[in-house]
Amino acid sequence: MTEQLSLFQAPEGRAIEGLIAAGPVPGESDGGAVDELFRRDRRWRSRSGFLALLEFIARLRAYSPLNAFLIHLQDPAATRVATARMWARKYQRRLLPEARPIVILAPMSPVLFVFDIRDTEGPPLTPNTLSATALEARPARLLDTARHNCGIQRMAVREATGLAPSAERAIRLTPALRRKHAELGLEPNTRYLVLLDAGLSVETKYASLSLELGRIFCGHLGIDREAWWPDRKDLDCECIEIEAAAVAQLVCRRKGLAATPEGFLAACIKNDQELPAFSLNAIFQAAGHIEALSRRLWKKPRN
Repeated sequence: MTEQLSLFQAPEGRAIEGLIAAGPVPGESDGGAVDELFRRDRRWRSRSGFLALLEFIARLRAYSPLNAFLIHLQDPAATRVATARMWARKYQRRLLPEARPIVILAPMSPVLFVFDIRDTEGPPLTPNTLSATALEARPARLLDTARHNCGIQRMAVREATGLAPSAERAIRLTPALRRKHAELGLEPNTRYLVLLDAGLSVETKYASLSLELGRIFCGHLGIDREAWWPDRKDLDCECIEIEAAAVAQLVCRRKGLAATPEGFLAACIKNDQELPAFSLNAIFQAAGHIEALSRRLWKKPRN
């Protein structure tokens, strides 16, 4: 039995993990409310508005993308948020009498209340007090961890040379495709294959892996019976490219990587015209799945 890729990330980076056998987290497969809001509210349907939203979510690394979005809805000026207890215990700051709570989802209870630093008073935050959350992730560790955990989920990640620009890099395996890639020595039960260009830097490999996993977890390749994400393979090509690129940009920015796949997204939305109504919820879910894959090494399940 293996670990579930959770919808939630606990405050200050404490992961909430379960079992894939338990099924998706409630609300994970039904993103209708988020996507309906995205379709109706055009604040984020321009290039500049959408990029600003992604940047806001990227700054709040301690919270899941969905919770960061909920924070943005309630207080788009927020810069750093925490629970009242966290402000008091970790930063010795107390809430102001008129402090406004921000409601987010909590993994073991209906909601959690957090507060922006503007609604607190106390000692200023220094680089030392922020060091635990401001450290940038090491690209090599992220890449190795994600590749290892992809293997446990029977998603093979292989490097190849001479990949053509138009070559498929995320592949849902069929018997015919398994024979085509026989030289890679794939295990018989491998479900998906991701190909990375061997000549890329480690950071760019991780960005590329995030992009291709984004295609998988957004459902662009279709699903098999073990998938916990929706089947969305019949999407418009423009929506597919925007979603995958947005997933990769969110993941890399939230990991603090210097090399981010901004070029992927820029190629999809070249001007400030209104964007199509793609799934914001699918982007958030896929980014959360990839973050879970990159967090720590999982143990292989027993037979």
